[in-house]
Amino acid sequence: MSDHIPFSSLGDTKFDINDPAAVVPPARGPVMTAIESHDAVGFVAVNTTTGEHSTASFRYLTAISSPFNSAYVYTNSGPTLCVQSETAEQAMRTKYRALNEQIDTDCSNSLTGHDDTTTAGDTQTDHADSDITIPVSQDSNPIGIQAAAVLDSARKTETETECADTRTVLVPATIPHDTAIHVEQAGYTLQSTSAVTSARIEKDATERQAIRIAQSAGLAAVNRIESQLTDMTVTDERLMLGGKSVTTQQLERIVAVELARRGVGGADCVCVITTESTVSQLSRHISAGTLSSTSTPIQPGVPIQIGICPRGPSGYHGLVWRTIVIESEGGWERRAHIAVEAALETAINRAEPGISLATIYNEALAELAAFGFNPSASDNSTDHSETVDTMIHGVGLSRRERPYIDSEMTLKPGVVLAIAPGIFNVEDGGVRLCDVISIHEDGISIAGNQTDSSDSINRSLTPTADSYSS
Repeated sequence: MSDHIPFSSLGDTKFDINDPAAVVPPARGPVMTAIESHDAVGFVAVNTTTGEHSTASFRYLTAISSPFNSAYVYTNSGPTLCVQSETAEQAMRTKYRALNEQIDTDCSNSLTGHDDTTTAGDTQTDHADSDITIPVSQDSNPIGIQAAAVLDSARKTETETECADTRTVLVPATIPHDTAIHVEQAGYTLQSTSAVTSARIEKDATERQAIRIAQSAGLAAVNRIESQLTDMTVTDERLMLGGKSVTTQQLERIVAVELARRGVGGADCVCVITTESTVSQLSRHISAGTLSSTSTPIQPGVPIQIGICPRGPSGYHGLVWRTIVIESEGGWERRAHIAVEAALETAINRAEPGISLATIYNEALAELAAFGFNPSASDNSTDHSETVDTMIHGVGLSRRERPYIDSEMTLKPGVVLAIAPGIFNVEDGGVRLCDVISIHEDGISIAGNQTDSSDSINRSLTPTADSYSS
């Protein structure tokens, strides 16, 4: 478990979209344990501002995002952030003040976090007086030199029997070359550790709460689109609203506005597509975080895929995928939608502690095959007019993170998965659905769902006017 320190009692109360966002505090447990088990003097990680995963791990350790190159150093004296500019120092201090003010407000109003199941081992404490601020050290020297200075200071404060001879410093698998050189030149030996990336696989109650906030907003955005689509008319084989042709970009803007209204980011991770030829484009946009560059008029009877990767205030993501059709004739898209939803339900019902992702993946494919969509046939055939594509992966501070399908690990309580089966046909379009689930000791919960049953989730192929709630 990631061992964040929750600031509120996380019980069985259901999340309301209008509640304040949960603050996910810095994670210290994994680093502390790694330092102790390796008899190391400390741990150093660098926020390079490039690469989603390194940035996500830095936020996991610090609770804040930063556009500045900075080093996170943890020793027995606690964590320290090293930056070069006064601007960076000021920005970080401002962010910590804002987070602490939010924590104080939430505690004074006696607000609680809401998670459908509290995993065993999740600490429940009152932190009304807690301060999550990490000290920020500013110096014009390179951050590698600053990190070495923090390590030196920590060694000087230790007794001879504790770590006077310790020169080992733990670092992530990737660390900027110049930082590594500076720390090594100070006399330290670097040793790689996967403590942070491994800990991020299992989310505690506060993290799951943050994911549910993002997912709820994403689902609301889809419902908003549905409510808009029910007001549209069909003219000359095109969907019209207010006398104008409805396009994919117009629907994307509806999503972006709804996410912003609910205090959730991720408008740059929205894509609406209507043809199979652009399904790879949707996957790229969801992973890269860019809006589609084309605006395609939407025709009736053609599947409309809506992919949303909302990002909550604490940086945690959701992943929503729905497919809807206006004036469906009940042909290929209806059969494909039934198959995909059945595969999704099968995968969700199969997920439990001790089960591998490969098992869940294979059972989802088997369900698709039972409906006549055979993934092995499309793989071995030269005819690629129809393909099956099922994605299962972790979701959290990164849009797509461990565990992955090719992982040998089995599920444990705290793992959060995005499950997204899909079928695509060159002539008929594509159908994909995606839900996010949390694994608990006694079962699973579906993020963003207001009840314990998946039967209440709206995955309808036909848009419904009453699905949207402000």
